Amino acid sequence: MIFSGSNSAEILVIGDEVISGLIVDTNSKYLGERIYETGVGVSRITKIGDDFSIMEECIEQALQRSDWVILTGGLGITHDDITKSVLTKVFASNLHRDEKVIQMLEETFRKRNRAIPASVQSQCEVPDNCQVLYNEVGTAPGFRFERDGHVLFCLPGVPHEMKHLFERYIAPELVKHSSQTFSHRILKTTGISEADLWDKVGSIDALQKKVTLASLPSHLGVRIRLSVLTETGGKETLDEVEQSLRDRIGRYVYGINEETLEGKVGQLLTEKSMIIATAESCTGGLIGHLLTQISGSSNYFKEGFVVYSNDAKASRLGVEQQVLDKHGAVSESVARLMAEGVRRVSGADIGVSVTGISGPTGGSEEKPVGLTFIAVSDSAGTWCGKYIYTHDRIKNKERTAQTALNLVRLRLLGLLENT
Repeated sequence: MIFSGSNSAEILVIGDEVISGLIVDTNSKYLGERIYETGVGVSRITKIGDDFSIMEECIEQALQRSDWVILTGGLGITHDDITKSVLTKVFASNLHRDEKVIQMLEETFRKRNRAIPASVQSQCEVPDNCQVLYNEVGTAPGFRFERDGHVLFCLPGVPHEMKHLFERYIAPELVKHSSQTFSHRILKTTGISEADLWDKVGSIDALQKKVTLASLPSHLGVRIRLSVLTETGGKETLDEVEQSLRDRIGRYVYGINEETLEGKVGQLLTEKSMIIATAESCTGGLIGHLLTQISGSSNYFKEGFVVYSNDAKASRLGVEQQVLDKHGAVSESVARLMAEGVRRVSGADIGVSVTGISGPTGGSEEKPVGLTFIAVSDSAGTWCGKYIYTHDRIKNKERTAQTALNLVRLRLLGLLENT
């Protein structure tokens, strides 16, 4: 993505816990996305430990080269929270007690029926040559400094506090100074590898003349990010490119932006007035968990069986012991009987079942770790598929649940025929 002009920003993330990997840095991801959306380019993201001289050097350099500097972290009350001290040196500030911060802290601790702890009193002290960014959702205020036309915003490292102050103070100012608008959309796909997906898409030369395309793969699917930067907004362009992609890979697209696969399944079940039940072995209830993440799922999710043992498969779902003895629990025959059995005993309209070897142990030459069978059954019949995943137990469970939900989606759309 190319931004015109010199309107650029960079992000500084402070904290030993960040650079040591003890805490995953989600702040820079959020800030990077949101800054781009305002039409401002992000030139650098720098992570810095709690070292006074290094922090001072990085801040000075950032102020020289970037119009906007957004710093997050180090505004707490512990010994390693030195950001405020560094900033007072960089901007030759003196500290004074801010009456509004005092009042906000008093109100916060009054609601907790507590006096303001002595250690928190330092939060009332703010630099005298900055704009204070008052924090209604935490104890540490943020700051806005300006020098030679370059602006530095300092935000707390706590993610929900950082987001609150960014949206209240920073985003409006960035938008005001940007002549461009950044628009993006994410298409979410599943059930196909990244290589196969782009093979089906084919040439993207014409699309790239209209938008920037990014491929974001994971073990659950591929997200395709469409980005466009214009002076008037790009919804129509995004709509056009999205439709072009759907024409090529529509079967694999289950949603956009924040939409989830379990949400899409719930929507389809609701539209068709259908009830679903689950029979899970290797996923241990994960499919039911995902379905019930959606508000209102009680309208379409009947019940779920976690039938981990052979005895449970037989007694709860009616899977014949002779089938278990002949084919084993991890087999197409058992998966089919599980899906049909859960639909029968629950009275649901559609049943989905999974049985597999999640690993990392338990596999054999005939049935390797990752081998999984997934079946979907409804009044029209039963479909069953065979999958071989990896040796990672957690990812295998997640992929199995994702695939099962996607198969239900395809079945509800009429795109999954009996096997």
